[in-house]
Amino acid sequence: MISSVSFHPFISHFPPSLFVAGVALLYLSWKKNLSIYKTAGSFNLSLGLLAAVMADFSGMLSTDLSLRTSAEVEGHQGYSFLFTILYGFCTGYSYTQPHSRTACILYGCGLLALGASAWSGYLLVF
Repeated sequence: MISSVSFHPFISHFPPSLFVAGVALLYLSWKKNLSIYKTAGSFNLSLGLLAAVMADFSGMLSTDLSLRTSAEVEGHQGYSFLFTILYGFCTGYSYTQPHSRTACILYGCGLLALGASAWSGYLLVF
């Protein structure tokens, strides 16, 4: 059985890559006016949201190791939780209004939260 310690690093790479790929595909669907890119982008965001929830829960289980201070861990958890919430809104907008002004703002905020989460996770590892 895969323990939560080894499962979190494995699954945590999927949400950022699927988010960036999904947003890029939504941009291509707007630029080239092809609905197949919109469908693929929404699908990427859906899979990434599922992976983000799994990464959040496996990360919460991994924090029982007490290898880091609570401030370091809680900072990463806060950014990751914010990213997951924004991820959900972005996924919803990708199906309903993928090119609206609100959706574009959410995509940008999601990218910022992604960067903060990735950086704080990087600091926990190295």
